[in-house]
Amino acid sequence: MPPVKHYSSCEVNQYELSSRLLSLTENNTSYTLTQINGQRIYRKAPHAWTGPEPSRSCEVFIGRIPHDCFEDTLIPLFRQAGELFEFRLMINFSGWNRGYAFAMYTTEFEANNAIHLFNNYMIRPLWQLGVCPSINNCRIFISRIPPTTPSAEIVRLLYALTDEVQEVRIRRSIASCAAIVEYKSHRGAAMARKALVAAAAAAWGCGARPAVDWSLPQSPQMLKQYREVGRWSPERGVEMTRLPEDPMISCPIPSAPTYTLEPWSQARRLRMIQEAQRNALAAAEYSNRFNNELDYVTSSMEAMSLGGALGASERAVWAPPATPQPRAPSPPDFNPWTVRHPLLEFSTPASKAQ
Repeated sequence: MPPVKHYSSCEVNQYELSSRLLSLTENNTSYTLTQINGQRIYRKAPHAWTGPEPSRSCEVFIGRIPHDCFEDTLIPLFRQAGELFEFRLMINFSGWNRGYAFAMYTTEFEANNAIHLFNNYMIRPLWQLGVCPSINNCRIFISRIPPTTPSAEIVRLLYALTDEVQEVRIRRSIASCAAIVEYKSHRGAAMARKALVAAAAAAWGCGARPAVDWSLPQSPQMLKQYREVGRWSPERGVEMTRLPEDPMISCPIPSAPTYTLEPWSQARRLRMIQEAQRNALAAAEYSNRFNNELDYVTSSMEAMSLGGALGASERAVWAPPATPQPRAPSPPDFNPWTVRHPLLEFSTPASKAQ
């Protein structure tokens, strides 16, 4: 784990940093370096590039950057993977970087090469970079919209408050309303998110507190629930359309079952049935073994008490023990000083003569 560095509240020495960054553009005039909206952009100059910009698949995301590491270290490093078209480093208000950046190469092969070379690259002792493909998230999710607001009014406000809006999708229920706004670029979505966080509550009014955040990456699946689609243009104004319901849901096949289970639910149900069957078999086996042991113990006790005289059919019936017979009185103890010894009469004649 990289060591945690604590930075003071003072800002970065901009004079020293500017002198270090100046060499990037002095040595290579085909690039420009500008700072706008919390990011510093190192980009191909217009005279040094002809044709369309590289696609989004040519861009990589760079994370876990040390906060005091800047373009004079990062750009020469990432140039080793290929020709850079644009390098964007995110900067906070104090001048330190925010720990991540975006590098766009001229070809997709160079972007994949950068991921192969610099993912988990040790830029400092015990400090590894994280490099992966950039996700082009151009959607903003807005929840807690007042449900009484008309859909046309929601579309009109979003087009008025933000730029580069492509379409607005709205989902309604009895007590809630939400929208997913798609923009033409990731930068447009990022700028719109900042603007909506500050202006959405005042725009909707009536004490509304809408929540604005990035839409989830799996939003294409969620878009099926947002059936109201709205667009705005200066010529036509607001145009609202409603997507049709899923035909498989609205017109089910008569021969289809009334319900279906997901694969994971079917597997879980099968496991529960098998477990119940195993428990029933184990309980039956335990009961049989217990009865056999009880019969064995009972027969052994009866054999010990009755000496095995009773038959198998008689041992199964319990009977009270027999009454003990009175014992004969034992003869008195022999006292050789007062009574003649009882065995003298069986003695030999020789002994009698003596």
